[in-house]
Amino acid sequence: MDAVEIERAVEQRRVWLDKQLDVAATALDLSVVGQSVNTFDMRSAGAVARDQDGDVWLRVVVQDDDYEPVCRWDGNVTANSIRGVAKPAVLRWHDWQNNVEYLRGRRIRGEVMTLAPGTTVAPGGVLHDDPQLPDTWWQGLRRSLAALATHPTEWHNELGAVAFTIRGVEHHFGITLPDNVFADISWTTAHADLHWGNLRRPQMCILDWESWRPMFAGYDLATLYCNSLLHPVTARRIRDMPELHTHSGNLALLSAVCRYLWIVGEGSDWDPLEPHLRAEAETVLSSMSRRTE
Repeated sequence: MDAVEIERAVEQRRVWLDKQLDVAATALDLSVVGQSVNTFDMRSAGAVARDQDGDVWLRVVVQDDDYEPVCRWDGNVTANSIRGVAKPAVLRWHDWQNNVEYLRGRRIRGEVMTLAPGTTVAPGGVLHDDPQLPDTWWQGLRRSLAALATHPTEWHNELGAVAFTIRGVEHHFGITLPDNVFADISWTTAHADLHWGNLRRPQMCILDWESWRPMFAGYDLATLYCNSLLHPVTARRIRDMPELHTHSGNLALLSAVCRYLWIVGEGSDWDPLEPHLRAEAETVLSSMSRRTE
């Protein structure tokens, strides 16, 4: 597809998602009152809506079983069980099957969620400027990630995370990671999509829970670090955290780097990160090579 065709396809998807917001609002007895916001991958859209008790967030998402990294169809709903984490809650939801020609047969979900306080730190996901976050904000993030890390989950995709990392390192760096690299690593429950577009201020709150799953310990800080590389002061603050100074943290960082390298070149906010991501990965790979010698 050329640039014009891509632009038309994106616009078609945007218009279709807006219509699904209206369908969800009718089914859930809401009225949409805010501007719709689409995710980068155009899998979902959301907007402020009005309920009988006040403003809420209405989100619609299209099921895509082939999407990588893994997203869970019921992730936002099942995340209601997580305690000790600053996050929105899903109040109710409605599923239906798309019967129009465009994406016919796809399953769609509308979710009514509590409205997160404040504003998004960086709507595009990548940090360019000083976020001016107080120490209390960072303390809140640390508390939430610590609570999340200990949350039990019955859903397991550890082998998928390993395979994704191996495939990414081979593709982007021409290096095959030996099996012993993945010995003695630690796993924790992770949000798994922690970028600045999923964080709110001035009150710390973590959005978008469709991807939460077991991951290499340190993965959430690794993804946030990758999205901070254009603002060195913030990047250094995250890089100095102890979770990223472990073997599991190194693997988490490699996995996060590969994740973003897959989408570099698609005209998004992540494109300028490429040289920084590559430099970070080269450092980690060099340290791993010394470790396995």
